[in-house]
Amino acid sequence: MRQRECLMVVLISVLMVGCHGAKNAGTGGALRVNFAEAAKSPDARTLPANHEVLDPGTEPAVPSRPTTGTRKQAATAPVATPQALRIRPCDIANFPCPFDGVAQGTFGSPPDPNAAVGAGDIVEVVNDQIQVTNRRGAVLCGGSITLQRLLMTSDNLTDPRVQFDNVNQRFSLSVTVSNPAASAAPAMDVAATETADPCGSWFIYRLTFHGDAYPTGAFLDFPMLGQDQNALLLSLRTCPNTNNCSNPIFTVFGLPKSTIYSGQHVEFDAFQVDSLTAPVTNAGQPMIASPVSFFLAAVPGTGYKLYRLTNSGGSGASLSKTTISDAFSKPSRRVNQPGASATIDPSDGNITSFPYFDGTFIWFAHDADDDGFPTVRYGKVEPSKNTVETTFAFHSGSSDDFNPSIAVGFAPSGEKVFLNWAFTDTPAGTATTNVFAERDASQPLVQIAGPGTVDATGGVVTLCANNNQCRFGDFSSVSVDPGVAGCAFATQQYFATDGSWKTRITPIGQCENIVVKAPTR
Repeated sequence: MRQRECLMVVLISVLMVGCHGAKNAGTGGALRVNFAEAAKSPDARTLPANHEVLDPGTEPAVPSRPTTGTRKQAATAPVATPQALRIRPCDIANFPCPFDGVAQGTFGSPPDPNAAVGAGDIVEVVNDQIQVTNRRGAVLCGGSITLQRLLMTSDNLTDPRVQFDNVNQRFSLSVTVSNPAASAAPAMDVAATETADPCGSWFIYRLTFHGDAYPTGAFLDFPMLGQDQNALLLSLRTCPNTNNCSNPIFTVFGLPKSTIYSGQHVEFDAFQVDSLTAPVTNAGQPMIASPVSFFLAAVPGTGYKLYRLTNSGGSGASLSKTTISDAFSKPSRRVNQPGASATIDPSDGNITSFPYFDGTFIWFAHDADDDGFPTVRYGKVEPSKNTVETTFAFHSGSSDDFNPSIAVGFAPSGEKVFLNWAFTDTPAGTATTNVFAERDASQPLVQIAGPGTVDATGGVVTLCANNNQCRFGDFSSVSVDPGVAGCAFATQQYFATDGSWKTRITPIGQCENIVVKAPTR
């Protein structure tokens, strides 16, 4: 393993919107919906008739193989001396406790769990449901409701994302339509709160798309949501239809916050990119400014592609691409579980949760292969130099590690990097377990080897379609609390003892002030 890598750019190009064929663009108008009022509806928690989750995800076509041996990297110097598996004790008088979020119930699989914290509240979204809690897990707004009810639609929905804007004090979310009619324009939904209160009114948009990248009947798969000071940043993978994602087309675009936050009609241009590409969120409390909007792709066999979008995707915008050589491999096999023949899917090496830009570096994490083990690879790109440094994070020499997310927060003691992932350790008999680690961003980038801090562990999943190849994720999240310096909340999936999925929301970092100082609604 190369513990530190600093590699130079090999290609720079500029991609202009609408250069070939029909212009790729979208449009949408806004409606207003009140969350708490929607929660009073008799159908607030009822899914539409004939509902189905159709979610191709980013599952790689890789075999299932038994776990054998240990990583060579397990013997290299870790951040700290490995220690016994530990679960952090919960003392609500001194530190906010982790809590379970939305559970499977009648909702589909995988859950696509992620959450955003802001203004004392946490908004969690899974495939078809949205729930608001305070930072101690008490459910607010009259209870959870389906995304269909909030967005006033009967569509099948999938791949939701949510975030908080700590400058304008707004939550925003995106979700895609997973069952488009063959004659329909491709569509997805975006929504933003009218104030900092997620129980209040939301502006909801149904965005429709046109152009060569968006043929009629296409499925807008795996949307990712990020932001800078000026725009909501999104990326898409366009599949020919829900059941066929061969030869997909990838695009990115920006939605001006000034338009979305005021409920005005929006029109925007979209830019084609080479592969699944994640929008980069600007870090900081308050969020920092940046000269361009960033998007980052991890490309197995190549390295990383950094895109710079001018004018936040608005009028006259252009998109440039920088390829940074740093070849890696996607996971070469599936994730094993103790005592079960069923396996879990890692991702295909793409970045699936948004990176963070701290003003100097773009921090990211994704799945990769390490000596035949699914492993978390994390690192940082320095845009001013077009270089990258990477290393690995894993629980043990025999663990399978997957579904990571990352965040950057600022505390009085300095900048912190928070890393969240899941692992199994079949030789040790450990089922899917959530784990997190934090480190000082100013220190040299080094491998994280050892247990980290374990939050939740559960059962195994055994009943899956497709020859016992089970779905997981497809992603997770870490959200920095803008009201408590150095505190973040990680959202991850794990399994109950009966094999159904559960989600877990965990405070990490310096969250003690939530208990002793920060107000809670």
